[in-house]
Amino acid sequence: MAVIPSGSQVYGYIRVSGDEQADRGVPVAGQRGAIIDHCQTHGLALAHLFIDEARVGGNDDRDEFQAMMHLAHQTPAPVRAIVLWSWSRFARNEDDAHFWKASLRRHGVEVVDLSGEVPDVPEFQYIFESLIHWKDAQRREEISHDARRGQQYLAQLGYIPSGCRPPRGYRVQFEQVEIQGRGRQVRRWVPDPELWPRVQQAWHMRLAGGSLKAILQATGLYRSVGCFTTFFTNTAYRGEVRFGGTLIPVEPVVTAEEWARVNANRGQRRGGAYARRQGSRFILSGLLRCGRCGAPMNGGHSYTGQRNDGYERAEWPYYICLTRKNRGASVCGTPYTGARELEAEVVRRLFADVLTPDNMARQTQRIANQREAELPAMIARREDLRAQLARTGQTIERLLDSMELAPASESLAARLNERERQRDRLTVEIAQVEAAINTPPPMLDAAALRRELQDAMDHATPETQRRLLSNMIASIIIAPDGMAIKYRAPFS
Repeated sequence: MAVIPSGSQVYGYIRVSGDEQADRGVPVAGQRGAIIDHCQTHGLALAHLFIDEARVGGNDDRDEFQAMMHLAHQTPAPVRAIVLWSWSRFARNEDDAHFWKASLRRHGVEVVDLSGEVPDVPEFQYIFESLIHWKDAQRREEISHDARRGQQYLAQLGYIPSGCRPPRGYRVQFEQVEIQGRGRQVRRWVPDPELWPRVQQAWHMRLAGGSLKAILQATGLYRSVGCFTTFFTNTAYRGEVRFGGTLIPVEPVVTAEEWARVNANRGQRRGGAYARRQGSRFILSGLLRCGRCGAPMNGGHSYTGQRNDGYERAEWPYYICLTRKNRGASVCGTPYTGARELEAEVVRRLFADVLTPDNMARQTQRIANQREAELPAMIARREDLRAQLARTGQTIERLLDSMELAPASESLAARLNERERQRDRLTVEIAQVEAAINTPPPMLDAAALRRELQDAMDHATPETQRRLLSNMIASIIIAPDGMAIKYRAPFS
């Protein structure tokens, strides 16, 4: 367990998933009592207690958790540590747990668990924590697997698993049945008497060639035409609901042949929102600019399909100058540029020009020089804080002497409380400055960084790749005579 100096400000964090978890002995009250007792025993000031009730730990999308992380990441950090009952209260997802702990520690904030799960062996603390997070993640996966298996079994019996929301025109009907000797409340989707006629009208109008606008006006099923995009592709309306590999029958609106007729041409549409959605595949979006006219360059792709002569056209992704795209080649003649070839060249240059051992060594030296230059100011700041702390201590002593010699007034007590709070704040700030002075400058491991980035470029999603590149690259200019990359600091 991390040792937090007495007098430090800390946050407390509590999470419970629900009544079942409370029955196992870790309710909110129990966790709150343990955190308060720990703070009192060790002389810690509990600045705030964040509580997430009925929230699972499988992800970090928890209101109180996110509020606590936002405050804890301020500079300077408002607290020295976050105290919790056990690591599983913090996060059951292994990646989330490691990410948030590492981020907090970079800001000088420790995470203290009270369960004793991590043996007090500093050299192996990270290993023990990693094993705990791994086991939590495995347990969460086992619970999730059991839940999915139970839902799959219900689907095989023809019931709709819980959590599935019925589409427009259906409603949930609950039934009490006995399954494997146990009474269960199960769900079916049945026609909604109020909306079913309007849903039938929408499909009949579409089969007759009616426009989406006309269908919207006639039925009033939705507020906008765009909502019909998923309405007409939903297989429930042909009587089929799929859950995993199981087909659950429901009351159909149209036949399978009628459903297929309505959706026959959907795969051939390539304009508007569809093209914009495909832009997410391009990892250089937002970075590219045309060297001739200065306009941004966006991603696109050629049409696919079979020509009249039988030739099968393969999709060709590319980047194109927006001026040329919107106003024609006569205004800007920058040619189409193959997306995959350009992306590969940008990544190759990034590794060849920036993420080199020599450059990483220079950056390490730059950080060390910067820290050395800042060190005198930090030392002066520490001495000034120490002087303020000494004066505050003297003031507190005088106030206490005054209160002993004469009856204490409310104003005198208020001044004493204010000075004691000031003493606590100065003590925490001195500890933070001391930590900054004693912390050695970070070393940039070029080989490790290259391996991690290469792995991300090979396996991560386009969104992740785009985010990584935009953190290192400010802009890329595509000119007739080549490509110019402007890197961000400290890579520039």
